[in-house]
Amino acid sequence: MAPVDADAFSPAEGPVERVTRWATQAAVVFLVVMMGIEMIARSALGWSLQVTNELGGYALIAITFLGLASGQADHAFHRVHMLDARLSATGKAALRLVFDLATLAVSAVLCAEFTRFLWITWASGDVAATSLVTPLWMPRLAMPIGMLALVITLLRTVAGDVRRLRAARLHRPAPGVRGAAL
Repeated sequence: MAPVDADAFSPAEGPVERVTRWATQAAVVFLVVMMGIEMIARSALGWSLQVTNELGGYALIAITFLGLASGQADHAFHRVHMLDARLSATGKAALRLVFDLATLAVSAVLCAEFTRFLWITWASGDVAATSLVTPLWMPRLAMPIGMLALVITLLRTVAGDVRRLRAARLHRPAPGVRGAAL
């Protein structure tokens, strides 16, 4: 079943979204397996792995940031349909373009700031104050990678938005849709 907001102008999932989706899914599986092992170790053996909180936090960071591009491509984020219902096809397309351009601008700034933050962490040699002594640049690497993937996906989305707006202005149906009015 296609997402409600998807249309012929929406880009399909590309390699960037596919890779980040798989990485996100791997992090979820890792988190579930690790928590299962921790629960068994605590209840059956009476001891703890002592690293599940730290590794779980790192997995949550990876899930959050690496899942952004796939979520954008799969239309998993909220849209205000109450407002959309009151607009013409051109208005809907323009609103979508403006919103996606604003999201792209914020995402690009965040990507730059996360990259700067990663560089500062790398240069300082910060490590976690835990038994793993994890270099903090490692878990923070998911932040700029995830934002860069989102920026790439948003660029593809904006290109689709421009095509959608042009088609709406010309009152043309979307490619592959017969007789559909915009």
